[in-house]
Amino acid sequence: MAELSIDMIKIMWLSAAVVFGVAEIFTASLTLIWFSFGAIIAMVASSYVESIVVQIIIFGVTSTIMLIIATKCIIKKDKTYVSNTNIDAIVGKKATIKALTGKMIYGIAVLDGEEWSAAAEEDELIEPGTVVEVVRIEGVKLIVRRCKDDTEKDDDKQE
Repeated sequence: MAELSIDMIKIMWLSAAVVFGVAEIFTASLTLIWFSFGAIIAMVASSYVESIVVQIIIFGVTSTIMLIIATKCIIKKDKTYVSNTNIDAIVGKKATIKALTGKMIYGIAVLDGEEWSAAAEEDELIEPGTVVEVVRIEGVKLIVRRCKDDTEKDDDKQE
């Protein structure tokens, strides 16, 4: 069996790094990139270590360690990350009542130019033209309450 030159081994590790890097493009999990880095570290190690077995061990150990560390960091950050969905972002916004709304009377509210089913949070009737605040969302219905200053009208929401 022919001996592999150091340059050929480096090209093999570089090729492995490129293959893992390209394969990572097609995944959404940031898994293969660490094997790409492991191959680069093994390529550097091949300058100092002649044994292919030791290089493969270096590749495996460094790739696994980087994968575990990155996964733990990502999971830690993911647990603390809070993202408002489009629906969550609506809570607290102002809307204008277009059709009579009450607690058990589902009317219509205009929010950012879109019409929504709406119900009052309290047991009260809210007249058309009244500016309300979105308190929460139940299903596809806005639960609203009268703004303290219901005289403020938003012309964009009226149209």
